[in-house]
Amino acid sequence: IGLSLGAQAPPAHGEEQRGETGAVFRLNFGTVLDQEIDQGHEAVRRGATVLFASGAELQSINPLLTLHPLARQVQRYVLLTTLARYDSTLTPRPYLARRWEWSPDRTRLTFHLETTVRWHDGQPTTARDVAWTLEAARDPDTGYPRANDLAELASARAADDSTVVLRFRSPQSGFPDLLTDLAILPAHLLDTIPHAALRQAAWNVAPVGNGPFKFVSFTPGVELVMEAYEGYWRKAPAVKRLVFKSVPDDSTRLAMLKRGETDVAYMLRGPLGEEVRRTPGLSIKVTYPTF
Repeated sequence: IGLSLGAQAPPAHGEEQRGETGAVFRLNFGTVLDQEIDQGHEAVRRGATVLFASGAELQSINPLLTLHPLARQVQRYVLLTTLARYDSTLTPRPYLARRWEWSPDRTRLTFHLETTVRWHDGQPTTARDVAWTLEAARDPDTGYPRANDLAELASARAADDSTVVLRFRSPQSGFPDLLTDLAILPAHLLDTIPHAALRQAAWNVAPVGNGPFKFVSFTPGVELVMEAYEGYWRKAPAVKRLVFKSVPDDSTRLAMLKRGETDVAYMLRGPLGEEVRRTPGLSIKVTYPTF
């Protein structure tokens, strides 16, 4: 079965979005990848490789620099990790942070991190990485697209290797959404670079992550290749290789999907999406972009 992903405005917090059959659609890259692992179809015949056809180049893999929706999914679910993730009810759940607590006045948020997470170069992931990422994100020199969402953040400090303390300018009513979206970066590879120069960092074209897949190669305008990281701190992925191909033409992506040349075609909408829906052996799923 081939799969097409079509973007749609997200439901309001706590709402369910239902498709024509009544099935609940609240998909992200992680759930799509899980489906590929479970079905195993073409990927098994290719040696556990899953192919994605994207409508545009992924731009930068650096989460501080891009708004491209597929790139952000790759950052959060493939190459890197976030402090927390939303569950199916849009409730933030622990991920890199194993737990957290608010101060009584809700101006201080303390995260306690997993202690066995390592970057793909073998270095440990620590609170220093979290603090550096958040401080870089709120610095105007960086140009982070969601910097305005950090206006209330006064500081991010590593209390020790596994504890991060965030201080806010005023009491916060809920968990900051940005902390489920901004993937954490390796401070030991980036902290010597001025924030204004991060767009030119060597890491952007040969990134080192701490997620379930590690970087293999990137050919601008052609493809990004990732392979499973066997030392991943959670369950190692069953899929062994991911290939993201840049295929700007919508009709070409559809043809690739129908010929079995890709497992997932991203962003087929309107008449092309309906053609996918009508084609035996293909299915279409709705994925919600992040903002």
